Parts: sequence; structure tokens; C-alpha cells
Amino acid sequence: MIRYVLAVLLAVSLLALGGLALAESSTAATEREVRTAMSDIEAAAIDLTANEEVSPAGHPDPQRVVEVSIPERSLLTTGVSHVEIEPVEEDVDASVARYVLDDGTTNQEVLDVRLVARNQTGSRTTLDGAGTHRLRLRLVSDERGDPLVVTERV
Repeated sequence: MIRYVLAVLLAVSLLALGGLALAESSTAATEREVRTAMSDIEAAAIDLTANEEVSPAGHPDPQRVVEVSIPERSLLTTGVSHVEIEPVEEDVDASVARYVLDDGTTNQEVLDVRLVARNQTGSRTTLDGAGTHRLRLRLVSDERGDPLVVTERV
């Protein structure tokens, strides 16, 4: 009888440890996927500014389209509530990407390029929820004539 009780207790404790390990690895997998998506956006924006020039008035702006995948909640990943990309300051060539997981965990990553939203009022690009999102990055000039990467959802 004692053997059966010990076997049940051992099985329950192994299942509990496995559940904790699975939860931790799913959060890590989600963070990896979101960081990869942010790196794809950053790489496209850097490529745009490094290899293109601002077009004269009346000509189409140089652009790149990036498709990123934000993970959904599953057995192997934690869901992502939303992702926000916001420029740091006016004269700094950087942006901060913040993402909130379904469990409430908030993380951020610094991107080495200034990204401004299309409407330029809030200047924050938001990707709501999990799934595949397409962003168009356009190279335009700001009010001083300096190159600026503007994002819009496609």
C-alpha cells in the first residue's frame, strides 16, 4: 500500500515540475519569437535608410514591407497581448519596442532606428494581438529635411 501512495506522490510531483518547466519555456519561446520579429523590422528599416535616398516631391517614397508573426497562446508559447514601437526622443535615432504577454509580463527592446507611425500624432506603432502583421516602412523627410522611417499597417 505504501508503494502505491509513494508512486502516486512521485507521479504528481513530476507532473507539477513538468508543468512549471513548460510554463517557463513557453514564455522564453514567446520572447524569442517577438525579439525575432522586432529584429526583422529593425533590419528592414536600417536597410531602407542605408541603401535608399528620400525621393523628391511627387515621386513614390522608397519602402519595405515586413511581415512579422506574433505568437498565439499555445502549449509551447505564451500569448502576446500587444506590441508597441515608439521613438525614444526627437533627436535620438532609436525606438523602444514594448510587448505585453497574456500573463501580464511586460518587456522591452531597443531598436537602433527611429520609427514613427504614419499618422505622426501619437507616433506609436501598435500591433494588437497575435497573428501575422504586415508593416510598410517608408523613407520620407521630416520637417528639417532629414530622412525618417514612417510605419503603417498594411
